[in-house]
Amino acid sequence: MTDLGVKSIMLDTSFCIRLMDRNDPLHQNALEYFKYFLIEKINIHVSTIAIAEYAVVDDPVNLPLNNLQIESFDFFDGKKAGLFHKEIKGSKPNIENYNRRIIANDVKMLAQISNKEIEAIISKDVSSYKQHVQPLQNSNLLNIRFFDLNIPLKDVLGTLF
Repeated sequence: MTDLGVKSIMLDTSFCIRLMDRNDPLHQNALEYFKYFLIEKINIHVSTIAIAEYAVVDDPVNLPLNNLQIESFDFFDGKKAGLFHKEIKGSKPNIENYNRRIIANDVKMLAQISNKEIEAIISKDVSSYKQHVQPLQNSNLLNIRFFDLNIPLKDVLGTLF
């Protein structure tokens, strides 16, 4: 077990963007976490959903693909995402006058994390944690660690450097 207490982690889109954009204020945080994951042999996962979102800002071939386990969204992930969405939002349509339920990509990735038994996710999007992760944890449907990219690794580990 690592000092972070996990053996596997899912990178969300916000992490991938900060890792690859040297001009982003959170680039150094992302780089330090990524190096730590590699050194500690933490299995690093990325969803095809995050890859699709990343493709809007950059070509995904620029991601460090040799160090990532790519997770495809499948039937069982879809089934669990529906369960998660129902827990968070209920069964009513989420667009007025449109009988359809649109499931957030974050919820789809959480379903993948649950099904693949990935232990954690790292993101800069704390609002997603409050909207999606916390309610699922409170209802005992999800048990993962959430790492906030806004907090430097040294602060999480309690080290000076």
